[in-house]
Amino acid sequence: MVEIIPSILVKTKEEFLNKILAVENISERVHLDIADGIFVPNMTISGFEEVESIETNLKIDVHLMVSKPENHIIRWLETPVDSITFHIEATQKAQEIIEKAKEADRRVGIALNPETPISALATFIDQIDFVHFMTVEPGFYGGQFVESVLDKMSDFFYFYPDKPISVDGGVNPETAPKLIQAGANMLVAGSYIWNSGNITEAIEKIRNDI
Repeated sequence: MVEIIPSILVKTKEEFLNKILAVENISERVHLDIADGIFVPNMTISGFEEVESIETNLKIDVHLMVSKPENHIIRWLETPVDSITFHIEATQKAQEIIEKAKEADRRVGIALNPETPISALATFIDQIDFVHFMTVEPGFYGGQFVESVLDKMSDFFYFYPDKPISVDGGVNPETAPKLIQAGANMLVAGSYIWNSGNITEAIEKIRNDI
């Protein structure tokens, strides 16, 4: 079963609340992008207080597009998020982050930017719950879909067929079938669904095309 997960990338608490409300009855899970203006040029809400201030049945994956995520992880583990994704390119302390997340009984995944080889995961593959492939340069909605990542995903799927694959960036009815064919089973969709005018129909359109 393929999971289609709406992503939330916002600069204000009001935007965050509006987007949570918009998908609360449509999805079981959301993907919250957090950007620090350092690892990526964009900057979002810090996220901690916003997540703690809402009451929702949604499961929340937080995607830390931040430099030195080891400095953020403890604070995030105090929030209700059930899953944490960090970038292998942003830290020298991946082992420490994984161990802290696991001690706190959270899912943990490693994100790879389009140019990062899957060999960067080799040491950690058995310790993480999923791999998060970026098919755009991270930090913004609506980036250019990087086709070459499909081959990288296919290679990963060949070597690790049992490791769940999440994919993020440029997900729409046109790209979704290619991503599924390459091994993805979690599709994180942002600009396509938010710009569609009807979120439910947009998600269904992706689902129908896979």
